[in-house]
Amino acid sequence: MPPSADSFRSGAPVLLTAPGLSLMALVLFLLFSSLVAAALFPLQLLDPAWQLRLAGTLINSAAFPLLGLALLQIAAELGPHDPLLKSRAHLCSQLAVAAALGLLLLLPLQTIAGLRTSRTVNNAQAVRIQGAEAKLKTLRQAVAGAASNADLNQQLQKFQGPVLGPADIAQPLTLLKAQVAAVLDQAALQISREREASQPRMPLLLRPELLRNALASLALALGFAALARRPGKPRTLLQ
Repeated sequence: MPPSADSFRSGAPVLLTAPGLSLMALVLFLLFSSLVAAALFPLQLLDPAWQLRLAGTLINSAAFPLLGLALLQIAAELGPHDPLLKSRAHLCSQLAVAAALGLLLLLPLQTIAGLRTSRTVNNAQAVRIQGAEAKLKTLRQAVAGAASNADLNQQLQKFQGPVLGPADIAQPLTLLKAQVAAVLDQAALQISREREASQPRMPLLLRPELLRNALASLALALGFAALARRPGKPRTLLQ
């Protein structure tokens, strides 16, 4: 037989009552709503980064409504003669069905959004590296074709290459070209390192939070399913 508020009156003062637990549940629901509302704006439904941020907020804060649902059901058991508590617990148990299914739906959605984000970042890095390589090729051609120190300095300024000081320009052209070429070689080495570091990797290795969020989403979906009841069904959704 479930405990009721009357069963505690003969002992120590009761700190947890059915109305108190119900109020705590409502506070947790409001806290969850405020966190999700903050993540919603600005609305960018087609932006994979926005989708990932919203999914992360839902997963990281879903424990609040899950705990609130559990407290609300305990409150309904402690106050079996309170129709308001019963109706609240019944309504929230039905809404938990949608929450469980929604968390399961987040599994493919956040994976797709994560892959799209990774692809966008990789494409942007590839474009930037290709631009740097093209600029480096142009600078090498300018250095090779320079007929004088002034011409070399002008070409470097034109293509935003290494900056030459008065002492550099005063050197023989052959030595100056060699020094500029050495600087360009260092730039080429840095570009090569960036290209190697930007090579696409396995999605789970590239975005390990996808795996963490997937496991958390599955665990939370099971938690909601354990407390969810479909209309007219005596068993929980998990059962």
